[in-house]
Amino acid sequence: MKVTIRKDRMLPHQREFWECRKFLNLLVGGYGCGKTHIGALRVIWLSYLNRPYPVLYVSPTYPQARRTIIFTLETLLSEAGVRYSYNKSYHEIRIPGWGGLIWIASGEIPNSLKGPNVAAAGIDEPFIQKRETFEVILSRVRENKAPHNEIFLTGTPEQLNWGYEVAMNDEGRFDIQVTYGRTEDNTHLSAQFISMLRSAYDENQVAAYMNGMFVNLTKGRVYRYFERTEHVRAAESLRPGPEEAVQAGIDFNVEYMTAELFVRRGDRLHFFEEIRLADADTYLLADLLHGKYPGITLYPDASGSSRRTSARKSDHTILRDRGFRVLAPKANPAVKDRVNAVNNLQRTGRLTVGDCPHLVKDLERVVWKRGELDKHSDPKLTHASDAAGYAVSYLFPVRIERPYEQPTVWRV
Repeated sequence: MKVTIRKDRMLPHQREFWECRKFLNLLVGGYGCGKTHIGALRVIWLSYLNRPYPVLYVSPTYPQARRTIIFTLETLLSEAGVRYSYNKSYHEIRIPGWGGLIWIASGEIPNSLKGPNVAAAGIDEPFIQKRETFEVILSRVRENKAPHNEIFLTGTPEQLNWGYEVAMNDEGRFDIQVTYGRTEDNTHLSAQFISMLRSAYDENQVAAYMNGMFVNLTKGRVYRYFERTEHVRAAESLRPGPEEAVQAGIDFNVEYMTAELFVRRGDRLHFFEEIRLADADTYLLADLLHGKYPGITLYPDASGSSRRTSARKSDHTILRDRGFRVLAPKANPAVKDRVNAVNNLQRTGRLTVGDCPHLVKDLERVVWKRGELDKHSDPKLTHASDAAGYAVSYLFPVRIERPYEQPTVWRV
């Protein structure tokens, strides 16, 4: 049986998604941009291409699968005149014309997805599912006899969660392509529907739910001026030249000890590298820094002058003994003053970031919680931005003008 796909009928972002041959293929789009339609078509094509090996299609829940992916699969197959059978008990679609097999699954319980290898897989609305679901799927798509192994994801962005990490691929873990689709690019939608969405959403929600962009919708974003397009640069362009002095901000923490390295060019700071150590001590950090950048200037957490995260010496003493120049105030500035210093550099375009994925993640995700930095929702956050902030607030402090108050008693 021969299968022909009419690419000329696809929307531009659907066509871009369709042409991808990367192992990981993402279509991130607004509501109504045709994600589920092209995803279902992709699953059918993958079942044809990889016959007789099974293809897995995962929905957030089985009830949602019946309303979306199963409905769309059956509609596409029926309209094309392709004979198929759907076994509701086993959640599988068989296509006898070419020996295709599509397994439908729910991502509610990630461990339930474990099983035999599959040729390919698709995840519908992945960003409202658990990261464990994605990781299990990664482990299953390894049928080496299949012509084309692939995992595709089609969904609307939901906050800056694990899906954003995968899409940005900061650590280069994935062979990936990301395609973005806007609601308004779907010419089949009515103007009334689009107008209704626009009237229902604020600016950030429009960016996420109509334009398919990852946006931090959490109230109280701490580093509110940070944007990747404005503040992230290629690491090589930020690396120090032969005559430039490397410096670093330091956050002492046994769980995630962090150094954010930068160069200063005039009134600008360029963070080009980071060192992050789990379950480490200050001695190890000092050794690593000394091996790469001996004798540089460090701007650590001021409490390190008395606090000991390592042995009997204070953290500052350990760094000085290793030959570093340590600059820190007697006490840390107020957290909001430190944050204001970072925000001021971002707002005025004087802070750029290169190969520092943890710092980028912090600048995008750290939020306020009851007036304090939220250090508990995700314990991995705040360490990198704290480290950078100690340096920024020392070099470029924001001096808040306090209102003048006349003293009640004058002394002559």
